[in-house]
Amino acid sequence: MGDVYIFGHKNPDTDSICSAIAYSDFKNLTEKGHNYIPARLGAVSRETQYVLDYFGVTVPRLIENVYTQVSDIQFDEPVNVNKDASIFQAREMMIKHNAGTINIVDDDGKFLGLATLGDISKTYLESSLDFSQYKVPVKNIAETLKGEVLVLKEEVFSGNIFVADMQIDDIQSRIKECDILIAGNRKDVQLMAVKGGIKILVVTGSHEVTDDVLRAAKANGVTVIKAPCDTFDAMKLINQSIPVQYSMKTQDLVTFSLEDTINDVKETMQKYAYRSFPVLDGRKRPVGMLARHHIKDYPRKNVILVDHNEKSQSAEGIEQANILEIIDHHRLGGLETEQPIVFTNRPVGCTATIILRCYEEKNLVPSKEIAGLMCAAILSDTLIFKSPTCTDEDVRAAKKLAGIAGIEIEKFGRAMFEAGTSLEGKTEEEIFFTDFKEFKVGDFKFGVSQVNTFSNASEPLKNRLIQFMEKLRADREYDFLLLMLTDIINESSECLFEGNHDELIKKAFGVDFAGYSFLLPGVVSRKKQVIPRIISAINSLS
Repeated sequence: MGDVYIFGHKNPDTDSICSAIAYSDFKNLTEKGHNYIPARLGAVSRETQYVLDYFGVTVPRLIENVYTQVSDIQFDEPVNVNKDASIFQAREMMIKHNAGTINIVDDDGKFLGLATLGDISKTYLESSLDFSQYKVPVKNIAETLKGEVLVLKEEVFSGNIFVADMQIDDIQSRIKECDILIAGNRKDVQLMAVKGGIKILVVTGSHEVTDDVLRAAKANGVTVIKAPCDTFDAMKLINQSIPVQYSMKTQDLVTFSLEDTINDVKETMQKYAYRSFPVLDGRKRPVGMLARHHIKDYPRKNVILVDHNEKSQSAEGIEQANILEIIDHHRLGGLETEQPIVFTNRPVGCTATIILRCYEEKNLVPSKEIAGLMCAAILSDTLIFKSPTCTDEDVRAAKKLAGIAGIEIEKFGRAMFEAGTSLEGKTEEEIFFTDFKEFKVGDFKFGVSQVNTFSNASEPLKNRLIQFMEKLRADREYDFLLLMLTDIINESSECLFEGNHDELIKKAFGVDFAGYSFLLPGVVSRKKQVIPRIISAINSLS
């Protein structure tokens, strides 16, 4: 079952958030082939948060883009080995999993480095020349020998290995402190060794170790291990007890995160000849191995768009996503799809009005919570039916949904707007991007923001907003920016303007203004009363 993300436009308003949630609910009720997930492309406004809190609904997941990421594709399971594990254990893991490379991790599972079979073989060969250069956990020695620890005095050993294959006098002259002595069923050698300064006695052939040898070992701080193998095999096996961290590479490693995009992965892979690359999660733990064949043919993210159909208003990477449906009530904005899709675009005041019709066509009744969200979306977009975008269909839908949700339209709508329109404590950026949309018409790139208010903004605040807009226009290379401060009660909008196209704006709205602001009585809808006039004025230039 694949995931399908449903989301509205950037800088989401209440309709974008609530319609994404509602349509996800509808799709999950009616279709079982996918898992439909509501999402958002930006912060939730105070108004929307009030609605979500009122009906006890969780804020949708924030997604920054819809590029295909490493987390969206299939890759190989990793073979992770603790840094203290023996090279014997590491080699066995590689054989078991047919892995050419293993990840070395710390006790918390975090990535430290990589090791190949060649790296492990090199360590084994080097250890036969000088075993004393390594610090080896005693448990590694016992596990590698498949032996039994009869006496344990130290956890870690460092020293050389000697085999008791000579006369006892020769052995005594050669052993030193910190050495391992491998002995068979020779009690005299065993007693001499534990009293002579060795640190570990390995008794091979599963021979019994007498009590007096064990007592002497305890008294002299000597670890005793009884192993089933013969002396020759014990020598080879102990060399394989070295921790695998001595074999790992830590320099010039390339790893990927689950959030990396496939485009970035492809570009990086072209620079390196490695066969596979570790994939790390957010805690730097290896969760997979990524090879070139994994990114040849990969699935794109499946998405459904609500409340918008323009690329500039959608998620980053939308051109690489698989758009399944679009549910909208705005003008057509030029998004392209590779295959025919379900595109529902109706001239109503709110996307939620369209979604209610979807429920009705399936003879379904939304839950109280979903109905409440959809009603709030309609009241928000239509300014409680005062906006010229409001249709009879919106009014019918809102009244039906209010009945299901158990709310009074006027009372709830006013509380919702009061919660969302207060500008107190907000930065200029927060105010401007409360509900901002970017448009590209002909050679013009412009943006229009709308903020609903119950009271007039102060002059100092408007001056700060203009300064913010001036910098934003320069940074993002807009031709002009417009901020609508919409008075819901008096049904008018004061517009703050920043740009070099005063004459175009004057022509669009039939106003004659000096400075940065002008009043539009009776104008409360950006979609129906502002954008069409601007587009008409731009088109008239050509």
